Amino acid sequence: MVAAHQPDSRLLSRHSDNNFRGLIMRSEVISMEQEDECIRNFARHCHSFYLSSLSPASSAQSSLHQTQSSSSSLDEETATANNTCDDLAQMKSDGKIVLEAFDRICAIGAINSNHTPVQDGPLPNLQNEHDLCAKRHCDLLKACGLLEIDHFTTLNNAATLLQKYTEVRDTMLRQAHRSAMTHRQNSFFELLSLAEQECVTYPVETCDLPTDTTSSNHTTTSVDGIKDILSSIQKFVKKYQPKIGSHSFLAGLHKFIHLQSTPKSENKHQNSDPSYVVQWTFRGSVLTEACVPTGVEGDELSYAREALKVLFSFLIVNKKDDIEGGSLEDATEPLVSFEIHKLVSNATLRRILNVLPNPKDLDARATGSLTVLTSTDNERVVLRENVDGHLDETWPLFHSNFLVDYCTVL
Repeated sequence: MVAAHQPDSRLLSRHSDNNFRGLIMRSEVISMEQEDECIRNFARHCHSFYLSSLSPASSAQSSLHQTQSSSSSLDEETATANNTCDDLAQMKSDGKIVLEAFDRICAIGAINSNHTPVQDGPLPNLQNEHDLCAKRHCDLLKACGLLEIDHFTTLNNAATLLQKYTEVRDTMLRQAHRSAMTHRQNSFFELLSLAEQECVTYPVETCDLPTDTTSSNHTTTSVDGIKDILSSIQKFVKKYQPKIGSHSFLAGLHKFIHLQSTPKSENKHQNSDPSYVVQWTFRGSVLTEACVPTGVEGDELSYAREALKVLFSFLIVNKKDDIEGGSLEDATEPLVSFEIHKLVSNATLRRILNVLPNPKDLDARATGSLTVLTSTDNERVVLRENVDGHLDETWPLFHSNFLVDYCTVL
């Protein structure tokens, strides 16, 4: 029999080495592609969670294309599904799981870098928590590259990979903040426009609305109208003074009214001068970023809506400098300016000051800036027609504000 030909062992060795080397190269390419895909998934979940937590309304209007702007876009079907409430809730839940897993990995990495013995400290608990989470949400963590702790702790590129994920997380948080602020600011100025149109005491001289839509019902001079103003302010104060986020606004409102009713000694005007008009200018974020409720069901603009109701009950928006455009990219914010309604008397201002909290009881400085308007500052300054209260309806002698009206000590 002819012996079977035995291949040269050296030839087999070289062939095996070439195949193995090729497998390694292909593995490295796949690993890089998988890493990029995992980071994109991680970024998507971070953005979903942060945006839905900071602003549920804006997250409902976002298709998350901002997250994908620096990477590949999501499938159209996925983007469409993301707009539904159920999917938004699921996205927020998934985002929370992903971020908690990453936080645990960061904590484990920090402990390992300090060379803490395994049996000491929280390391065993963290590892057990991660193992349990990995069993429950294996596909989710795997898609984000968070299934294996070793990738972030012991491998050669562990530090670099951890830094990439950290930067992505921080970037998504900043983007979510900008998106939420932009949404609230846009919504705020929509509310401002609606409040402006619905305000029944808006003076014709400063109103851009048609004459036939401007009411002549002067609720700022009647007893019932003034009582409604005071009641609205009292309800607002009672509801929001316990929340420190409202204190700068309340302090600013008090300072504004006080300066209008009591000019500084160095000012040439007197409080009885109809041409003495003070303008209060503040950032829109004072109303949109304070007292924002938490939770998906919360109305994130309820505070701004109620604050505007208070303001428009006895103030008007300055028509020239009411809104100064700004953008979040250049670190500026839109400004809004108010001044006293021309028919509000000094007596009414004193009543309003009486129901506002004392600035000493507030834990914040007055927001905004105050400016005394002149004809050179603003050609459309509206002279106050009822400074002395001669147009006010006569109040009953012994009413609830009797001391405010007749006691000079107050």
